[in-house]
Amino acid sequence: MTVHVTPTPADVIGVLLQNRASVSQLLDAYAALCERVGDPTEAEKLAIVERISLEVTLNTQVEEEMLFPSLHVAGIDLSPFQAFHDTAWALIAQLSMGDPGDLRFDTKVLALGRDLVGRMQQVHDVTLPQLPPSGIDLGELGARMLARKAHLMEAFDRPAEDDEDEDDDPVGRPVSGTLH
Repeated sequence: MTVHVTPTPADVIGVLLQNRASVSQLLDAYAALCERVGDPTEAEKLAIVERISLEVTLNTQVEEEMLFPSLHVAGIDLSPFQAFHDTAWALIAQLSMGDPGDLRFDTKVLALGRDLVGRMQQVHDVTLPQLPPSGIDLGELGARMLARKAHLMEAFDRPAEDDEDEDDDPVGRPVSGTLH
């Protein structure tokens, strides 16, 4: 089932659909690397897995901080999103423990990633049609979510200051420093 709500670029529906498309595109790029023969692709694969983990981490954190309270106030059931987020955090943990040199790693990344995108689709099919009549200012919430994600990305990309605690994660959740 496909959501038949036309999103505007910065409304919350557009943000959620774009997040799903971004993760899906990264998985497609990873699958393409898996099909290449003869090229050393471990570093490229690792870079894509790290980007998938970052995207899922940032998207999940922003949704928990901003979308969940709005859904709750609007009386929309949060349980599909909460179950999906549990899956997302588990995916990040599993990917962080993987080794791109392991032959099973490719299968694991693609299977877990496709499962995540499929679950995301299911949550969106149930929840997104409820948003327009909910009374939530979809444009304002989408703009705030985009701004928050940009802020978190900036914090993630910024080199740590000497006086900062190295264990502080700029996105608010523990994430492995490496994926191997």
